[in-house]
Amino acid sequence: MKNIVENIEFSTEKANVFSIKKSDNLKYFAVALGKGGILKKHTAPVPATLVVLKGEINFLIENQEIRMKQFDVYEIPVNVAHEVVGLAEENLFSVAQEL
Repeated sequence: MKNIVENIEFSTEKANVFSIKKSDNLKYFAVALGKGGILKKHTAPVPATLVVLKGEINFLIENQEIRMKQFDVYEIPVNVAHEVVGLAEENLFSVAQEL
């Protein structure tokens, strides 16, 4: 058994990633951000679902700012640049990618 929070750091400097599961069909991971921490702009090459587990984030995509709170779910579009900013002291979200 693994515990995500015991194995991840909420940094304001960079996003920290914890791998939950990886297979031929799925990549499932958690990302932690401290307040003001940024997951820099990137794209998802495959369908992905983001779930906020703790805290609040701003999801920035196509000149939109989507404020997400605990347990909000968002389907990330394929090949569209996006960025995530942590708003609370501790922000944790999971991403499931269909490979």
